[in-house]
Amino acid sequence: MSEAFEKAVEWVRSQVSQGASPSAVMKDVPTFRDEKFTVNRVASVEPLVIGYSDPKLNIKINDATIRAVTRVAKMHGLDTIPTSNVILIRSGDKNVALVSPDGVYSSDGKVFADLLLTLQTQPADAPIKDSWLDSLSQLISSRLYDLIFTALLFFLLPTTLAALSLATTPSLWFPYPLNVVVTVLLLLVSVYVIRRYLRENPLR
Repeated sequence: MSEAFEKAVEWVRSQVSQGASPSAVMKDVPTFRDEKFTVNRVASVEPLVIGYSDPKLNIKINDATIRAVTRVAKMHGLDTIPTSNVILIRSGDKNVALVSPDGVYSSDGKVFADLLLTLQTQPADAPIKDSWLDSLSQLISSRLYDLIFTALLFFLLPTTLAALSLATTPSLWFPYPLNVVVTVLLLLVSVYVIRRYLRENPLR
């Protein structure tokens, strides 16, 4: 999830808890940035819908954009309602996100990130998944790819390979039980590296 989105959510909740009115919150929201995203607009306080707004975006609400937004919505089990100047994304009878010519807004950080990335990078003419099973498979396959890559990264780390070598073959340098201690330490180093990697590159 976007760190900028999380910080914006925390800021809004802090302002509301201090008694700020919804209009004041929407007017005074600062700009939050991380490496990939910017959040600078509160579209609604209750329910909380925040996002990125810039007139220069000039998002065209056309068939291609509707298809791209619909793909993201279906991946999250949501529905889209396009109008002439905005695309609403709904969960049941609640609006949880929207795309307008000047911005992208959502109540969920993952939906917000997926919408922005899709509108910026993915081809708009890709087919829409009409089956709920297909949509679920697409979502799982994306996460499965990340999990497989992370698992391979863990097993290919030099520290992990060294630990496996010590655990499976006798060592002249580290006699038993010292080799067990060194093996555990090397595995702990591998776990630390993976945790740092996931912190910088969370599973999508």
